[in-house]
Amino acid sequence: MPKRVKIIAGAVVLLAAIVAAAIFATNKYDALQAQDVGFTVLSEAQAVAEIEVQYDASKRIQCDVRAMNDSYAVVGFKTVLLPHDAQGGHTVQHLKVPLRTENLANTAGVESCYEVPLEHIGE
Repeated sequence: MPKRVKIIAGAVVLLAAIVAAAIFATNKYDALQAQDVGFTVLSEAQAVAEIEVQYDASKRIQCDVRAMNDSYAVVGFKTVLLPHDAQGGHTVQHLKVPLRTENLANTAGVESCYEVPLEHIGE
């Protein structure tokens, strides 16, 4: 291959790498992740789920949190609407969600989190 072709090919590869890096660097954080941190059973009628949610604050996010008994039946449930910020940006929320339970729970945690319309105000 002639030297000129190699130089042009190298320049094209370098330019493509620069464009890809610029696109990657300017993309907003878009992932939604939720995880259980812990839980506390206060009584047969109360539990607290401790969860952590990472999301883009420009989006309105809602999470369903549940408590279950030893038969894995749902004995408590609550929907939580997370704070929204028009500026956006990667946000991490650490929440303690109180749950009323029908009977003794042996676990509690996040079931799912999902995006809802910006005008949504709850459940």
